[in-house]
Amino acid sequence: MRFSTRFTPEVLIEAPRRGPAVANPDGTKALFTCSTHTIGGETVKEIKVLDIHTGSSQLLTASNKAHDAAWLDTSSVAYLQSAEKGSTELRVAKLQDNERGGVSGQDSAVIATFPGPVLNLKLRALDDDSVAVALVGRVDSSGQLFNEETEERTSSVRVYNDFNVRLWDKYLKPQKYTIWYSRLVRTSTPLRAQRDDAQLTSPWVMDGSLRNLLPHNPEMEAPFGMDDGLGDSMSSFDLAERGIIFTACDPQNRNPLYRVTTKVYIVHLNSWSAHDSPTVPKEVPVFGDESRGTCSNPRFSRDGRMVAFLKRPAERYEDNRLYLAELEQGHSDGTQGARSATAINVWTMVTGTKWELVPDSFEFSGDGHSLFLTAQDHGQVALYRLSLQPNAVPQIVLRNGSVSRFQSLADGSPEKLLVTTTTFVETSLYQIVDGSGRSEVKVVSSASQNGAKLGLSPEQIGEIYFQGAGDYFVQAWVIKPRNFDTSRKYPLCLHVHGGPASAWNNGWSTRWNPAVWAEQGYIVVAPNITGSIGFGLEHTERVFGSWGGSPYEDLEKCVEHISDMPNLDLDNAVAAGGSYGGYMMLWLQGQSLGRKFKALVCHDGIFHLPSFLLESDVNIGTEDFRGTPYIWNNIAELDKWNPARPDLLRKWKTPMLVVHSDLDFRCPVTEGIAAFNTCQALGIPSRFINFPDENHFVLKEENSLQWHREILAWINHYSGVSNGTDNFAK
Repeated sequence: MRFSTRFTPEVLIEAPRRGPAVANPDGTKALFTCSTHTIGGETVKEIKVLDIHTGSSQLLTASNKAHDAAWLDTSSVAYLQSAEKGSTELRVAKLQDNERGGVSGQDSAVIATFPGPVLNLKLRALDDDSVAVALVGRVDSSGQLFNEETEERTSSVRVYNDFNVRLWDKYLKPQKYTIWYSRLVRTSTPLRAQRDDAQLTSPWVMDGSLRNLLPHNPEMEAPFGMDDGLGDSMSSFDLAERGIIFTACDPQNRNPLYRVTTKVYIVHLNSWSAHDSPTVPKEVPVFGDESRGTCSNPRFSRDGRMVAFLKRPAERYEDNRLYLAELEQGHSDGTQGARSATAINVWTMVTGTKWELVPDSFEFSGDGHSLFLTAQDHGQVALYRLSLQPNAVPQIVLRNGSVSRFQSLADGSPEKLLVTTTTFVETSLYQIVDGSGRSEVKVVSSASQNGAKLGLSPEQIGEIYFQGAGDYFVQAWVIKPRNFDTSRKYPLCLHVHGGPASAWNNGWSTRWNPAVWAEQGYIVVAPNITGSIGFGLEHTERVFGSWGGSPYEDLEKCVEHISDMPNLDLDNAVAAGGSYGGYMMLWLQGQSLGRKFKALVCHDGIFHLPSFLLESDVNIGTEDFRGTPYIWNNIAELDKWNPARPDLLRKWKTPMLVVHSDLDFRCPVTEGIAAFNTCQALGIPSRFINFPDENHFVLKEENSLQWHREILAWINHYSGVSNGTDNFAK
C-alpha cells in the first residue's frame, strides 16, 4: 500500500482490501485474500500466506479465478479455481522453505476437477488421517452437479409458484444448492504440479467423486444464504468426524409473511468414504420453542459431542437466541456417530442470566466449556467469552473496532485467538488476543498502520451521547478532517444508516466511509438512532410502529444537541442516507427538519411505502407496522409513515440527489425514479444517478469511484465546500 497524505475516493478505491486471516492447525501461518484495484486498470486478486510470528507474507496465487482457500495440513493449502466451461479445479499447493520463500499457485497440483461451479470449500482432518471435504454447488433434476454453461435451453421463461422469486440482484433458479462431500486420502503415487519445471507433488487424491448430501430430499436447499447478498453462507454449515450440520429453509413454510424460516439439520455419516451413503437429515428441535424463526451459525464442538446455533424468532427478529444441544453418542445398531438431541436456550437453561446485547456469531472454545461470541456493542463489534455454567455472563475479550473473524490458534491455557478487526481508520488488523481478555494484545499485521498510510488518524474519531426523543440516550460518531483547524467552521454532514435494524459501527467500509466525506471538509455526525443494534433490544425495537416517528425525532434531537458544537457550521449542513437511510431522506423532505439542510442525498430509498412492501425481495413482518405489511388490511398504519403521502409531498423543497441501481431488488429502482420525478415536477433542483449493473450496493470499483465523485460534487456545491474537485457542472 502506498502512503497517502490525503484520504480521497481515489485512495479508498485503490487501497488493498484484505480478507480475514485463517490460521493453520499449529497456529504458525495464516491464509488471507487481498484484492487491489488500479483506477482505469484491472483488479488483482491474490491469496497470500502470513507468517504469524513475523507478520510478513508471501504470495500463494495471483489468479483471479482462484477462491476458497483452506488449510489441508500445517504446510499444505487447498483451493478452488474456476476452469473451462464452468468446471472447477481443486488444487493443492505445499509451502516450502526455499530461496523463493514458498510456492506460488503455478506450482499447485490439480487433484480433482468438478463438472460444474462449486464454492465454500471446507476441510476437516479425520481420525484415520484422511481429510473431509465439503463444498456447495447446485444440483440438477437428476441429482448431479448442475452446470449452467452446459445446459441446453430453448426458452428463457421463468415460472414461479410461490413468493420466492428474486433476491438482492438475481431471479432465483429452479436448481437448488446442496452440500457436496467427499474425502481426500494419501496416495503412494503423488500427482505432479501443473508446471514442467516444478518439483512439487501432491500426495492427496480424491476418494471417488463428489456425493450429494441430500439425495433423499430434493426439495431442501442447503446451506441457507447462498443467494443472500448479505449472509455468510460459509457460516451456515459445519463439519464433524461423523456428520455435517447445516441450516436450511423449512420446506413446509408456505406463509409469505415469514419467507425466511430456517431450521437446523444434521446428516450423520458412518464415514466420509465413497462406500457409505448419507442418512436422512434430522432436525435439531428446540426445547419449548416451536415458533418460526431464522437459524444461523450452526457449530459442532471440537470433539463433535455438542452443537450450538442462533435463532431469530420471526415475531421478534431483532433478537438472536443462543441454543445448545449435547448429542447422544452411538446408534442402536452399533455404528458410530451421534444422534440429534433437543437444543436448549443457553440464557434460560444453562447460565440463567440475561444479556442486553444480541450475539451475531460464535465459536466453541477448544475444550468446549465456553463459547466465544461477537456482538454489536455501542458502536463496536466486540468479542466476548461465555462460560457454559450457571450464573456466567459474557466477559469482554476485545472491544476496539469491529471484529470480522476470530479463531482459536491451538490448545493451551490461556487460549489464544487470531482476530481480524477493522476501525474507521484501519482497513485490516490481524491480532493475537488472550481468550481471557487479560493479557496484552499482540499486533501481527496492520494493513494501513492505524490509518497512517491513508492520511488518516484515530484522533479524527470521537463520539457523543445526547437525549433521544424519549427517556433514553443516543450515541453518535463524530468524524472530523485529519487537518482539523480549530479556527474555522466545517459544514455538518449528517449520515443516517440503513436497516432500520443496523448501526454505524467503528469499522472500515468501502461504501459508506465517513472519513472520505470528512476529508472533503465536513464534520460528519453518524447517530445510532432508534432502531439501531448494539444498544439493547428496547432501543432496536422502539422503531416498531414508528418508522418515521422516534428515529426522526432522534435526528431532530441530534441536530439540536450539536447546534453549539465548536467549529460546526449548521447553516450549510447536508444529509445523506441509504436504504432505510434513503427512506429517511425522503421523510425529511416532508418535515420541518428537511429545511435545515442545503442538500440531501437519497441512495436506494423508499418512496411509496405501501407498494414497496409488495415489491421488495424480502418480507417485513407484522412488528414494523403493527400489523401485516399489506395495503388492503393495514392501510392506515402504512400510510402514516409513507413519504409519498400527498400532504408531505407538497412540502418538499430541499435540493436532492437520488441514486438508484437497476439490479436493486431490495428497494426497486422505481422507488428512486418516483422520488426524482417528484422533485422534477415540483421544480426542486435534483439529479438522478443510475447504475444499470449494480444492486442495493455500488460494489464495482470504477462505479464506486463515480458514486463518490457524483455525491461529493453535489453536496460540495450546495454546502459551499471547495477542495478543487468540484465537478458538479459535469
